[in-house]
Amino acid sequence: MQNDPSLPISVYIVEDHIDFREILCEALESTNRLQCIGAFSNVEDALHRLKKSQAPNIIILDLGLPGMDGIEAIPLLREAAPETQVLVLTVSENKTRVFQALGAGANGYLIKSDDIELIIQGIEDAYRGISPLSADIAKMVYATFSRFKPSNPEDRLTSREIEVIQALAKGMSRKEAADVLNISINTANTHIRTIYRKLHVGNVSGAVKRALEIGLI
Repeated sequence: MQNDPSLPISVYIVEDHIDFREILCEALESTNRLQCIGAFSNVEDALHRLKKSQAPNIIILDLGLPGMDGIEAIPLLREAAPETQVLVLTVSENKTRVFQALGAGANGYLIKSDDIELIIQGIEDAYRGISPLSADIAKMVYATFSRFKPSNPEDRLTSREIEVIQALAKGMSRKEAADVLNISINTANTHIRTIYRKLHVGNVSGAVKRALEIGLI
């Protein structure tokens, strides 16, 4: 999916509270820069739409949803729409939930109590490839990463996973990396999710940064 700066940023909202969902959709539409093209109360409906329609640029995802849990849904959404940014917007600031979401492949983590202007800015940042984090979440993540001292992280990455992160470090897209390595995009996404988990990061830029720090690339 190509990002066209002349077009509004297309957004799905997956949120079970109808009032919040409608308010958020209206707020996005009012900017004229964002377009809410799908609003769903559960993940299953969003996945069904993705099978039939062009994927949005951004999926805004709550975690506490009926049916499939948001964290469980993240890798499925990423697999269904590999070029779409999945941005968590929830009430939970629980450390375990935060790292589960980022480890599952979320591109950012925002809190519903944030000002709407910050949420809109976070969506636009995610579209540009920046991983937005609410202020308190960012402090938690950075504090945890600063204490993370893996004894031998290379042993925890397979040779294929190293090849994948090296390809991404060269600026390749997921599809380009898959083509170069002669693997399917689904296999590439699986490797990338595993890399995120092993390196304790939540996005490609974080994985590349961590790989540079430990000498993998």
